[in-house]
Amino acid sequence: MNKLLLLFFIANFSTATCLAQNYKFGKISKEELLEAEHPSEPEAKAAILYRNFKTTFIYTKEKGFTGLIKRHERIKIYNKDNNDWLTVSVYLYQGTNNSANEVLSGLKAYTFNYDGDVEKIKLDKKQIYKEKINERYTKVTFTMPNIKNGSVIEYEYSIRTPYLNEFDKFYFQESIPIKKVELSFKAPEYLEYKIHRSGWLPFKINTSSRGRKLSIPYKQKAQGLAIKEKKGTNVFEFNDIESSVVQSDVPSLKREPFSGNVNNYRSTLQFELSATRYPNQVPEFYTSSWGDVAKQIYDSPNFGGQLRKKGFFKDNVDQLIVGLSKKEATLRIYDYVKSNMVWDGFYGIYVNDNLSSVYKENTGSITEINLLLVSMLQYAGIDASPVILGTKSNGIFLFPTRSGFNAVIASAKIGGDLLLLDASDKMSSPNVLKPELLNWFGGRLLKEDGVSEEIKLIGKQASHDAVVNVKIDEEGSPMVMANNRYTNNDAYKMRKNLSGKDVSEMSKYVSTIYKDYEILDLGVKEIDNVYKPLKMSFKAKADDYFETIGDKLYISPLLFYGQEINVFKEEERKLPIDYEYGRLSRFIFNIEIPDGYQVESIPESLSVSLAGNIGFYKYIISKNVNGVTISVQRSINESFLAPDNYGDLKKFYEAIVSKETEKIVLSKI
Repeated sequence: MNKLLLLFFIANFSTATCLAQNYKFGKISKEELLEAEHPSEPEAKAAILYRNFKTTFIYTKEKGFTGLIKRHERIKIYNKDNNDWLTVSVYLYQGTNNSANEVLSGLKAYTFNYDGDVEKIKLDKKQIYKEKINERYTKVTFTMPNIKNGSVIEYEYSIRTPYLNEFDKFYFQESIPIKKVELSFKAPEYLEYKIHRSGWLPFKINTSSRGRKLSIPYKQKAQGLAIKEKKGTNVFEFNDIESSVVQSDVPSLKREPFSGNVNNYRSTLQFELSATRYPNQVPEFYTSSWGDVAKQIYDSPNFGGQLRKKGFFKDNVDQLIVGLSKKEATLRIYDYVKSNMVWDGFYGIYVNDNLSSVYKENTGSITEINLLLVSMLQYAGIDASPVILGTKSNGIFLFPTRSGFNAVIASAKIGGDLLLLDASDKMSSPNVLKPELLNWFGGRLLKEDGVSEEIKLIGKQASHDAVVNVKIDEEGSPMVMANNRYTNNDAYKMRKNLSGKDVSEMSKYVSTIYKDYEILDLGVKEIDNVYKPLKMSFKAKADDYFETIGDKLYISPLLFYGQEINVFKEEERKLPIDYEYGRLSRFIFNIEIPDGYQVESIPESLSVSLAGNIGFYKYIISKNVNGVTISVQRSINESFLAPDNYGDLKKFYEAIVSKETEKIVLSKI
């Protein structure tokens, strides 16, 4: 699926208008408290009764313009059990000094209940927790008090930010319905903002202008006897340009099977600074293309500037690559960085301190570790470059912005091959990256001369092969002996879940994959060698798949490998299907016929294909002297499918489930 098609799904827009209403903080009605369920979505556990975003700009002589973002939220709780809306988290960016920090202020929060009268419970300040996430972010968290089924919670706060280039997305749609949402973004005419919108929900953006006066006091020092001290106030007159949105009765947008990051499809607005036009100054224009953004990032001393400093690792790299070819040297350095560095869990796009400190302390962000890898590869004479990208959870940006990038991996060109490397992830391997980095659009490969090129980040098709033999043991129970082989992201996922565990813990995890059957004699090979397929063998009893009725024995031949449920149940689908990567399963089942039985009937073979080579399914069954052999292949060749494919995909899986739940029938001789 190409980029234009994906953009179509994320940016599907039209217009609509809403009537304004007044929702004052603390004015909760009896009707809101007594409402037992949402009128149009009765299954909803909660609903946003009112959401308001208000952004203004404050000027001080010391800091210039800073942004003030005020948020007001009122939420109805229908069912408090397993409800994510009871806890609120606010993330604040922390700069290099206090003046560069975002600041939270004006936090007020109450829970309202009704028991013959309205009860108002204030959030205790002791229940507000502040946590440092990493060097760049602090999280403020609070859980609303005394929540009951039927409660209404309400809170408001403001964030003061010195970062005016781009603001976080404002969401008009969530996983629960919204009764009313309002937005006001009021910026001085000196700051010109582009407005970017995304999502399925149609809405209208209204614009208006209003005059504003800004008074700035000044003080002129005395100079000898000739010039006396002078105080006064300069008054500037300019316009505030306001963009506003009002929406009512917004339906929820829920997660669907294989939908990826649903936030990519929710309706949002984002404001990006495009130019500054201050009086008596030359206008300054900001990024206009992804290439411009990439060049700005590379030119930063905390990005490209770090790649020029190589003295601190030269001796170690010289020892690593003695007598090696370029490909061998690339993999040796990659493995060296992977084994010696520990990812601190932080993404980001710039180096926080410097690469020499990162190297010395053996820990760093994904960007720091992979820039270190790029620098080492370049020193070794490899054609290596950083690749900047945006993770899936970072969201999809439809316009050029630095916010579109929040991670860095390394690339190395060896002959005609391009290797993509992530040394921050010990389970990754060349061109096998964790799904979080496989973001469809890809990233940009940056060169020192400012040239960049788009790199598509699409995972290679992963495979799971298995040979499964079933025999009747001495106790008369069917015993399964399975040999499995995993490649690419299937192997990656298995290594992630098995690494560091003992055999007992690994057996418990494998049991969760195979419908909680007890796993016996588990064996795992190549768990630490990411360059080879991971192999796993085990035994398990399969009595539940052999059912005796009268003189007949009914066998479900695919056992716990069979697909018994179609996850695509709805008649229609709104969201694209995101598999993360292509998938191929190839299973062979050899089922031994118990003594005293003969084959009465077996399912028919089946072959089904999806149009456009999207996928196929083959089920081939045959009888032999010792029993029955079944070969099953399931293949999905695309990682991302448009909703238009949903109808055919649903039927495709219906055919698979129907076939794989059919039984072999044996009768007594």
